[in-house]
Amino acid sequence: MGQRHQLFVIAKINGHYRQLCAIHHQWLYGHTALRRCLDTLKIFENATNRMPLQQELTAAAKQDNDFWEPAGPRDSYHNPKNSHIPFPFIMTCLIVGASFNLDGYYHGVLVEPFYMAYDEGDNNNGITIFDITDLANVRYCFVDFYGMESKREVDLMTPLSARTYLEAYYDLDEADDPTGFLPLLDKFRGRDLVATSALMETWPKGEWQEDDPLDETIDTSTNPSAGGLAAAEQSGPTESKESAASAQKDKTKSLREHTMDNFIDILLDPSQDAAALMAEVDVLIDFVPKLRRRLYDQAATLSPSPSHLTLLQKALEKDVDVDLSPFKMLTVHHFSELVAKLCHGNMRSLTLSNMPDLTEDDLVLILGGASASTDETESSTGSSEKVVGAMGNITSIILLETPKISIDFVAVHLGQYDVWHSELLRRPLANPHYPPKKLPALQFLGANTVSQLVWVGISSMQSYDSKLRLPDGKFNWSELKYSVEASSRFSGDRGLKYKNYPLDIPLPVGKTAHALQRLLQYLTSANLGWFEDWPKAAARCLATTSAIEEGVSSSVGPMSTTFNLDDDRDSDRYVQSGKGMYLKPDQWAIVLVHEAYEAKDQAALDKRELEAVNMFGPRGQEEMKEWPAEDKTRAFKPVKRLRYAFAKALPESESSGQRFLITDVPGYVKHVLAGNKDASAETERLCAWWAKASQSFGEGTGYYEDDDGAKILQRIYSDEGFDAGSQSKPRLVDPFEDMMRLMSLGRTEG
Repeated sequence: MGQRHQLFVIAKINGHYRQLCAIHHQWLYGHTALRRCLDTLKIFENATNRMPLQQELTAAAKQDNDFWEPAGPRDSYHNPKNSHIPFPFIMTCLIVGASFNLDGYYHGVLVEPFYMAYDEGDNNNGITIFDITDLANVRYCFVDFYGMESKREVDLMTPLSARTYLEAYYDLDEADDPTGFLPLLDKFRGRDLVATSALMETWPKGEWQEDDPLDETIDTSTNPSAGGLAAAEQSGPTESKESAASAQKDKTKSLREHTMDNFIDILLDPSQDAAALMAEVDVLIDFVPKLRRRLYDQAATLSPSPSHLTLLQKALEKDVDVDLSPFKMLTVHHFSELVAKLCHGNMRSLTLSNMPDLTEDDLVLILGGASASTDETESSTGSSEKVVGAMGNITSIILLETPKISIDFVAVHLGQYDVWHSELLRRPLANPHYPPKKLPALQFLGANTVSQLVWVGISSMQSYDSKLRLPDGKFNWSELKYSVEASSRFSGDRGLKYKNYPLDIPLPVGKTAHALQRLLQYLTSANLGWFEDWPKAAARCLATTSAIEEGVSSSVGPMSTTFNLDDDRDSDRYVQSGKGMYLKPDQWAIVLVHEAYEAKDQAALDKRELEAVNMFGPRGQEEMKEWPAEDKTRAFKPVKRLRYAFAKALPESESSGQRFLITDVPGYVKHVLAGNKDASAETERLCAWWAKASQSFGEGTGYYEDDDGAKILQRIYSDEGFDAGSQSKPRLVDPFEDMMRLMSLGRTEG
């Protein structure tokens, strides 16, 4: 059942094409497959994703041949290789691109073993393949390996262009374009297809045919990258294909180039005074790029002499993204010295990846040293430990494949940064075929001023019950108490349906505001008559919120585990979360109140002219046959009201009888940054940004200004109706019977 499709990522590693990850999409074909392909291409090519992608490609180059071999039967639950995700950032990029868009699109995907063959998935609508060998020119193709359920047949076992794949499902008319798909095809113009030779190397058992001959707009030239990112440690950040072509267009060096190379050779002589010599060539425009390239070429053997450190500082002082990973001969003290000199300039991102011996103490020293940016504090056990403080202009740290840096250390000490850490990325990507052990809660309370997000859902069925209404039309929150029936996703009882989600990824103040804006933007666009999918979409909203580049949806970071692994029928299956999680004094929560209705339009909703819920499915249609004629012809339309509030639990000394401070985004920003004398500009900037961003919200979306907000919080954070110590499972009501009972209620009392 479904329009089944798989997506794969491949790359050339050490001269041989390898498969890096695979996912299954249950409903992907036609123009939707093109849109998800395009979004994924944008993610892989986005500049803010370049460094973590490079680091995982470097990690792939370190693997031996046995690593790439299948682990036996794919359905073997006992083989850890089947559930392991070796390249979690690449997988996260693929998942986000294939399953989510801020325009309201979301569809769940399943993680497959990274070595799954192209034809091992349950498939009836082809596959999508991405070649990320050259991150400045990511290639794509579609492939039909069996025979798709499409209007027209296409060639099997050959790379298909976007046009060829789309024409299999639709009639395209260049003159009239009744489908409206031609602008979508234009976005693929000039993009290279994955070469047949790459598919042959990746899956040598397949009977591959020639490249797609039907598309004249796509350049299917030979892949320009010969060695992939295997040499990333030697060459540093990848150059664009234009730069690479320019660098090799003329192998005959000019006299000036020879002179420059000879001079750099002299500079790299540890016996020379580099600082004095550089003054003579510092005015030459191409000196620093050439020096930088040479230092990365020799990174693995570059000695840590004072002269070399001076050269390295000079070469990196203009870089925004600084990667020190390739310099294996430098000690932690050398790294600390370099970071201290670079962090107050252009540097925003620090990469220390693929360093298996890097320890937590090393990282503390690198990020400022014991005297500069760390403080001595007492731990919960009474022992003294170093705490990492803010370090210059650094906003992000990339720590991929650093096994001695624990995820707990990241949560406690690095929450003020955007962090790419292998386990933090891997944590929310559990394969449902191989259920993980229950994960402990993870909270970034050291930097996250907001400790949790609370979702409050009023279903359309609940909205028709007059007993839950006050005379002014507002909800009677005192009647909406938590009950076991309310745990069902088709809850029709009076139970208040709510859930607390710990925020288990780094979300400093500015990023918190950006994340909320993205979440409201998505939820405003999405058609969420039911609520079971919104947490996973929320995980993607948070993952595509960058502290570096505001509003860039193709920038990707870690997903939240509590959101992405949320299972509404068994809320604590994977991670500790759920109801009964209290808000401690001085902690903040974001509260989302989501009211879903069936109404004729927004005006009818505002007037409380609510309709009964429409019925779907064969059983519902059978029941509707017994309805009066006027009920069968009513125009049903999903309408929702989505409002937010920031809530802070007040200490008794500040409460004055009120338990919570409730405010909007500007109020939250001003409260949190009030004690920081250097944050006035940031406060002003964020408030101005929010005023502009909130104008794009749809009707019915915004701040929860009703005076009953405190009553909602009192119900959520009260002992009534919920026994925090109870381990009993909620009763799952029969969805159809529960819906029919409320349909009857809606008709008789509505």
